[in-house]
Amino acid sequence: MPADTWASADEAERHRLRVRATARQLAAPLFGHESAAAVWRLPLLGRWPVEVHVLVRGSSNTPSTAGVRRHRVSTLPAVRDRDGVTVTTVARTVVDLARAGSFARGLVLADDALRRHGASVAGLAEEVTAAGGGRGVRAARRVVDEADAAAESPGESLSRARIIELGLPRPVLQHDVRDGRGLVGRCDFFWPGLGIVGEFDGRLKYRVDGVGDRRAVEERVWTEKRREDRLRDTGLRVVRWTWADALDPARLARVLGSAGIRPAR
Repeated sequence: MPADTWASADEAERHRLRVRATARQLAAPLFGHESAAAVWRLPLLGRWPVEVHVLVRGSSNTPSTAGVRRHRVSTLPAVRDRDGVTVTTVARTVVDLARAGSFARGLVLADDALRRHGASVAGLAEEVTAAGGGRGVRAARRVVDEADAAAESPGESLSRARIIELGLPRPVLQHDVRDGRGLVGRCDFFWPGLGIVGEFDGRLKYRVDGVGDRRAVEERVWTEKRREDRLRDTGLRVVRWTWADALDPARLARVLGSAGIRPAR
């Protein structure tokens, strides 16, 4: 592999490079868990692992080795060929990871699977049922029950997971706000009973590389300000938060609480 290919790759792409290298070394490997997620380009909350994950039949006595973690299953699941390697389906990948990780991590995956990969809640639920009473099935079922394709980004899904975990009022997703001039904008979150709209700010890029970029950023900031002013003119309150807030439940609770979004008593 060219050194510059590795150097320029982000964590997800480096994991895909490891998967491809492993596929050349092993006999017909089936990749699952984080490795399948990388190949499907599902978003992973947290760091991508160094180990590559493969599934093998339960009777296999081949142990995990350096760089390869083997997960034993009684029956090999349905598979797909993707980018030249064999992986578990999107639904199976999401459920396997939801069984092993946090609720927030699972919801980020499940929302993305529904939104971008054509997965269905019914299909995810079938995978949960197929898992029987195994470890983490209850956690995976909770993720599937809460999955929603309306969340448009991993940051919104993470925010939604925190809102659920904190016991806060559930918002409406992707709500259109209008005034006398027409559409003001589509807001990420809307609490109709509170008259509050919420915006996850992970979408904005404030990187400045040159004069042209600086002007573009300034224009975007100004556009957002005018949009927010129009939102407030409708009588709505606006609360914004960032990745740093969403990654810290207590911090997000303070941000939302200061706007009047608190657990129901």
